[in-house]
Amino acid sequence: MIGNTFAFEFENQMILWLQSLGQKGSLIYYLMQFFTLFGEETVLIAVIGVVYWGLDKKRGEQLGVGVMTANLIFPLIKNIVCRTRPFHSRDDILNLKDVDGYSFPSGHSSGSASTFVGTAWVYRDAKQKWLKKTLLACAIAIPLLVALSRMYLGAHYFTDVICGLAIGTACVFLISWLLNVVPNKYYVYGGILILGLAGFFYCKTTDFYTNYGIMFGLVMGVLFEEKVTKFENTKVWWRVILRVIGGGAIYLGLNAGIKAIVGAIYPDFENNFDFERFFRTIRYATILFVVIGIYPMLFKVTDKLWKKLGWISQPTNNTDEQQTEQVAD
Repeated sequence: MIGNTFAFEFENQMILWLQSLGQKGSLIYYLMQFFTLFGEETVLIAVIGVVYWGLDKKRGEQLGVGVMTANLIFPLIKNIVCRTRPFHSRDDILNLKDVDGYSFPSGHSSGSASTFVGTAWVYRDAKQKWLKKTLLACAIAIPLLVALSRMYLGAHYFTDVICGLAIGTACVFLISWLLNVVPNKYYVYGGILILGLAGFFYCKTTDFYTNYGIMFGLVMGVLFEEKVTKFENTKVWWRVILRVIGGGAIYLGLNAGIKAIVGAIYPDFENNFDFERFFRTIRYATILFVVIGIYPMLFKVTDKLWKKLGWISQPTNNTDEQQTEQVAD
């Protein structure tokens, strides 16, 4: 990919040293492939989904906005710096992960930091000490392991991952602070969307349009949920898992289905950049609106089914939820 090639020599040497520890087929290769998954879209959505759909939608909302703010910022920077990947600059650096686009900053590092640091932060007032300690450990260890894996795989330089971690972490605290000082949270959400509009004028990578669509759909979905859906959380572990599986299936199914429909009408749409970026933004905005605002409407239906089957008890003055919370505690 055409871009700017620059790096400190120690960054190249760091990648070469990491790759010298083992290449394809080695234990470290499979470990790094595993660690990098914690910066992937699927895992991040699953973590946010557990909190939002299952445990506490208010905490989940703040977590989701923090993550998506970071995911909007990094492509805005990436398309200005236009730094090429390490394996593009040197033949002795291997490409151990099929990646494209620009290198600086690291989206995986940013996403993992905003998600796992964000989860620890929104649960900082949890009564269970073991929970706070576990989340804090994950907030430190997982983003660092993701950053390490991105360098080993030849996808990013040291400065890419450090800046990615900084962006993700900073967005967690920035959003938390703004939501505390701004009287209406939708002023914050609207401001983020307005600032993000700048990317439509110069961003050439698809991650920006994906993330802008997700952020827009998230905000609209939260607004719809507050006014119409008004679902209730649950701390029963199997109900949380079912909600996350259902939400993930709808997310993936809608994405594939919408692409298939448009592809059948306009087979060459991916080669038309103007159409593709517009379609990508609308597609992801629609998907997020559905999974955040409309999908939770099913929870009342499924809860009635679980009660009919005798899997959960009939609530009396919120007894069911209170008992559930005691079990979870």
